[in-house]
Amino acid sequence: MNHLTSFTAGPLSIRVYGKAEAESIIYIPQPEPVTEEVYFLTDEFPVLLASIDGMDWNGDLSPWPAPKVFRGEEDFSGGADRFADFLEQEVFLKESTFSGRPLHRMMAGISMSGLFALYMGTKKDSLEAIASISGSLWFDGFVDYLKAHPLSSGIKKIYLSLGDKEKRVRNPRMAKVEEDTLAVRDIIAKEGKEVLYQANRGNHFVHGAERLEEAVRYLMTGKVWKGPHSV
Repeated sequence: MNHLTSFTAGPLSIRVYGKAEAESIIYIPQPEPVTEEVYFLTDEFPVLLASIDGMDWNGDLSPWPAPKVFRGEEDFSGGADRFADFLEQEVFLKESTFSGRPLHRMMAGISMSGLFALYMGTKKDSLEAIASISGSLWFDGFVDYLKAHPLSSGIKKIYLSLGDKEKRVRNPRMAKVEEDTLAVRDIIAKEGKEVLYQANRGNHFVHGAERLEEAVRYLMTGKVWKGPHSV
């Protein structure tokens, strides 16, 4: 396994895959070990993949307070601004300890972290590209927020993907996910940025590694790569 280094920052554990001479880094805030399943991409591309674990899923990744969607969970507490500050001040600055050059910094988020990646892109100038994979873009008020708060001028490339069954849920908030994801695509396109929407087969909880691979390949090449479960 092409494991370069690991480090901690507060409650976060960051595991970096790739080679020290890489020119880019993609941060992946995701507690499930999907990054380990696509580390081979660091041999194909000059990129580091940095898996982030330890965040409060409903707190750190939500832009503002909102009711929970599943029983037994906590409400969304709206800690994304604080978390974005922490990433810039305590995580991104560590890059100099394992890389000898300035890195092109990107983020690939899944589900709530896909929402967070886009939200951070409206608040900070530290990212150059974003992937929102099965992003929780149904989140209350996010589409309207994005209309009024464009992405940073430094962000050049955005990748959006969604499973074709993700809208088939009973929860009326989450059932808007396809409609809202396409609305986000159109908003970003009107900003004049490169944006791609890719559909996959399946619901929200399947083929995570494959969807991440599709996103990484697009961020690194600007070209669509279709896995076996793409539509």
